[in-house]
Amino acid sequence: MNNFLTIFLFVAFMTYLIGKAYKHIWHKFNLKDSTPSGFGIFLSLILIIFFTNNDDSHIQSVSNLCIIFFAGLIYLLDDLKGLRPWLRISIAFFTGILLFLNAASDETYTHLIMLCLIFLFGLTAVGLTNVVNFYDGADLNLATMIFISGLILVLFSDIDSLDLQNIGVVMIAFSFGFGIHNRIPFSLYLGDAGSFTLAMLLLYFIISFAISGINIPLELISVTALPLFDVFYVMLIRINKKHNMLSRNYLHLYQRINIGYGSCFHIIPQFISVIAIIILARSIEMSPLDKIWSLLIASFLFTPIFYIACRFLFVERSYFFGDGK
Repeated sequence: MNNFLTIFLFVAFMTYLIGKAYKHIWHKFNLKDSTPSGFGIFLSLILIIFFTNNDDSHIQSVSNLCIIFFAGLIYLLDDLKGLRPWLRISIAFFTGILLFLNAASDETYTHLIMLCLIFLFGLTAVGLTNVVNFYDGADLNLATMIFISGLILVLFSDIDSLDLQNIGVVMIAFSFGFGIHNRIPFSLYLGDAGSFTLAMLLLYFIISFAISGINIPLELISVTALPLFDVFYVMLIRINKKHNMLSRNYLHLYQRINIGYGSCFHIIPQFISVIAIIILARSIEMSPLDKIWSLLIASFLFTPIFYIACRFLFVERSYFFGDGK
């Protein structure tokens, strides 16, 4: 516990200082816009620094984090200068493939299965990147997602899974150090590169569980349930209203709550959703082998009802299933 506290304090303070330096450099060179963006790539860099100085770390953890960091550096060009959509999609797609191939280096698959898995994880990388990116639209929104993910890794990882617990502590500390800046409007954003980094970390957890057989806390499913349904719901609105799907919108649940109520009310549904899904899953779980199914069932049962209720109670009627026009 003392070790975790030391890690937390050091990483939180280091993240805060890096944030101050990042903002200073951004404004000094008058980069793309007035708000510093793309800070999220430092999450993977801090994890790399931590694990390369930890003798108990697995080499595959470090190599995966290096893949995420260097791909994030390329993606950072989107925050600095802007990238074409097809290029952003390509970076995410091929990063997903690299993470899969790195995990599957010792596996023996047929050519057909290998090809299917390559496309599966490539497309998953693209989907997760876009979902997380859509959630980088209000202060502390992604900081909350990072915090909850880290907390789950700390609380639900096996006692002997030090790598996962340490990743969790670093993520919690990063969310605090980043959140001190991010709580102030137009101060510092995780950005497109940061959203990509977080998405690839989540994909790394998925691949570690599915391919490497690492006992990743399946409760992480609850973190993505609300964002996934929210993005799906908003996409339906935008298709129905014939929007340009590449344009920015302010139709997501957290955006409407933030616009309508201000403060930090928009992050409350994230906490309620995660807690409720985990509790519901525990109530219907029959055996440890059923955990993934109980979490998926709980997510499918609870999320739509909770989401629609929040949208009905806290969102303007013209935005319930519309663009307000």
